[in-house]
Amino acid sequence: MLRRTLLSATAAIFSVALTVGLSAPAQARVVVPRAGYGFTEGAAMLDLPQSALDRELDAVSHTSASWLRVLVDWSRTETAPGNFDWSAADRVVNSAHRHGLRILLNVAFTPAWAGGGSGLASTTAPRNAADFGNFAGAVARRYQGLASSYEIWNEPNLPTFLNAPNRPAAYAALLRAAYPAIKRVQPDATVVAAGLSPSTGSDFPASFLEAVYGYGAKGYFDATAMHPYTFPYGLPADPSGGWHSVGAMHATMQAHGDGSKKIWLTEFGAPTNYTELTAVSPVLGGVTPEAQAVQIGQILAAAANTPYVGPAFIYSIRDIGGADAPSMLNREDHFGALLTNDWRPKPAAGLLAR
Repeated sequence: MLRRTLLSATAAIFSVALTVGLSAPAQARVVVPRAGYGFTEGAAMLDLPQSALDRELDAVSHTSASWLRVLVDWSRTETAPGNFDWSAADRVVNSAHRHGLRILLNVAFTPAWAGGGSGLASTTAPRNAADFGNFAGAVARRYQGLASSYEIWNEPNLPTFLNAPNRPAAYAALLRAAYPAIKRVQPDATVVAAGLSPSTGSDFPASFLEAVYGYGAKGYFDATAMHPYTFPYGLPADPSGGWHSVGAMHATMQAHGDGSKKIWLTEFGAPTNYTELTAVSPVLGGVTPEAQAVQIGQILAAAANTPYVGPAFIYSIRDIGGADAPSMLNREDHFGALLTNDWRPKPAAGLLAR
């Protein structure tokens, strides 16, 4: 699911090499946030063979994780009004339940009949937000008893994930439609506003959230969410402000009387496609597997020490691509925290082990 905005390469090469190529061993035991942590894998998990899905969730079961974030893709679930195919989400939800995991359902993406389509077209805001609200209510009915937490959309502060002339207004409309629809079915459900991506200007998470409040979103979410990616630099040195955005969002929430609501971290992590080129320009790749483990530990420790932070979700469980040179150029293939594509454990698996 992740599509990071490319960072500028203005950092000094020496500093980047020290941080990106970090090879110090990960801490012996992870600090588990009070609200727990888990994993997210986005659309890729929906299409895994059952044997691979079970194998990934078995790996999760050997960690101290307690959550799984599962995409319920409206564009593939309701391909015509009232015509539902729940098979993809059912399989993942039921598998997660069998593995004893709590489930956060990420409800997102627009089918063609509602104004979207397949692929990138599915990120177009629906013509009628009420259609999305109806689907959100159907999701709550479908998974009542299996899930009680719902995240509305994904990274709507980026045009990559919400295509609309006025994204804050369009997103506020989605919240206003989805929240009452879910609550009618599950009054005690937790409705989480979408995780926001690190960005700048009007897309800076706190700025986007302020604009969403301005379009009447107050009272239509129980928590907000952030995606505090800090790679390749790590938490202390990150110039992109991934973690800083969490505090800035909380200040915005306090200003609107929502300071008691949590900020969930519904994606974070780092790709392990580090190469020598990364030391020259961070935009070219990721970090070493050892540095990935360190950076995951940093975010979990920060979450544990921040009272207003809710559950945290590591992106992702297993690499998509192999270790061959061409795939090393695509960092999206290498976010797996526990396993390489060919099922070898990564250093973070040791950090997160029970």
